[in-house]
Amino acid sequence: MKYIINSIAILALFSLVVLVGCTDEAPSDLPKAGLGSVTINKYVAVGNSLAAGYQSNGLYESAQIYSYPNILAGQLKLAGSGLGTFEQPYWVDPGNPVSATSTVAARYVIISLADPNNPVIGPKGEQIKAGAPKNATTLLRPYDNLGLPGAPLAGFMDTVGTYQGALGAAIIRGAGGLPKSQFLSVRALQPQLVTFWLGNNDVLGYATTGGTSPAAPTPTATFSYLYNQALDTMKKAVANVKIVVGTIPNVTTIPFFTTIGPKVAAKLAASGGLSFYYQKAGETAVGTGSTKFANPANNPLICLTGSAYAGYIGAGAGSSNVQGGKFYRDVAASKGFPLSAVIPVGVDTTKPFGLHPQNPWPNVLVLDSSEIAKATQAVNEFNAAIKSIAATHGAAVVDFNAIFNNINVNGLTISGVKYTSAYITGGLFSLDGVHPSNRGAGVLANEIIKVMNSSFGTSVTYVNISSLPALDIPLGKYMASDSFLPNVAPQSWDSFLKLWQN
Repeated sequence: MKYIINSIAILALFSLVVLVGCTDEAPSDLPKAGLGSVTINKYVAVGNSLAAGYQSNGLYESAQIYSYPNILAGQLKLAGSGLGTFEQPYWVDPGNPVSATSTVAARYVIISLADPNNPVIGPKGEQIKAGAPKNATTLLRPYDNLGLPGAPLAGFMDTVGTYQGALGAAIIRGAGGLPKSQFLSVRALQPQLVTFWLGNNDVLGYATTGGTSPAAPTPTATFSYLYNQALDTMKKAVANVKIVVGTIPNVTTIPFFTTIGPKVAAKLAASGGLSFYYQKAGETAVGTGSTKFANPANNPLICLTGSAYAGYIGAGAGSSNVQGGKFYRDVAASKGFPLSAVIPVGVDTTKPFGLHPQNPWPNVLVLDSSEIAKATQAVNEFNAAIKSIAATHGAAVVDFNAIFNNINVNGLTISGVKYTSAYITGGLFSLDGVHPSNRGAGVLANEIIKVMNSSFGTSVTYVNISSLPALDIPLGKYMASDSFLPNVAPQSWDSFLKLWQN
């Protein structure tokens, strides 16, 4: 694979430091790659879509081969581990379908650049080649990559599929005597190394739906109990296993929440500083939230799910409600309901959309200050629990939250290339604004390697980020403009949002 460095000379010279503020120059005294006194003949990744290699709203082989667990497995082999093939459930390109009954691939692509300031992004109607992973029938044991898109922390011990997400049955197969959960799969495989990165979805589902579905993150007491149970059962079931866990990034650092707001703010500023009206938590009709985006600390976060409606702000204007009610028309169409059934009492779509409290920006497309605070509090409490429980069980911790925060503020320079958390042009995130790109996954793998080397005494070399495929997207010259607004078609988000609706 492209990310494997074949030349021993390159291995001896290349070292990548990914923490912000550090140099990416290679030190002259780099130790020889090796595992020291550690034996790793089996490595298993426990996680969710971030581990699965999910990119741009889909699982497809050309992206899955760059999942951070697969990248890490390649570097472990270079260090002398006894790993054989690192097995992942590969969906042949163009990937998995949008639903169990569909023949259309779910992954996002750029559909149209006809309007360079408003590119259309979403599924392109590509016909799938297979509805199940290509190695599902030939691999008669659990996959080594147990990443379950949509799985919350409760999914780890789940044996009936309640918390395993729509793709769980294909990844945790359960038939023919195979294990029926992530935990049982780990126990069956008996690895010497486990990376465990679960918990993101215990807050992400709340956030990506504007604080509506579910209506709150997982309670911290429940999260702590489940996390302790997970590490405790693994330590008891797998002798001498080394575990690396990850903290949970704050949602305010990813482009799903940071892309549209600044564009809307620029549009309003150019229109004379108009106020933006939006529904706050619990509101379904008149919106009591308003802002001119003057105070970043109190600004709402507009979800990327609202990208298709940002261009309609101000529509309505007392004449036709067709454009001013675009959001509700789309909801009605997706549910097969008449328009009158979905427009809330008190909403007047002839008022300028997003510029009047009677036709406000919908709650499901925005996080207000109270919802941001609730999500942030959950992340902080979850991460405190992760660090405490990991210490109790002797697990090493990768502080992904601190890493994402640093990248969000300062960017990350690697081999002279600066990466940021910006949507698309930042280079680290895929088209859905949540999941990493190939190079983003490489950064995650290198952070895990860094912690392994310092915690376990290994000398695993870092992957060359520049060797991983970059996003092949011709949008850079457009995105610097304040008028640039990506348009991800509303129906495109259906399968994405269902990831978290167990």
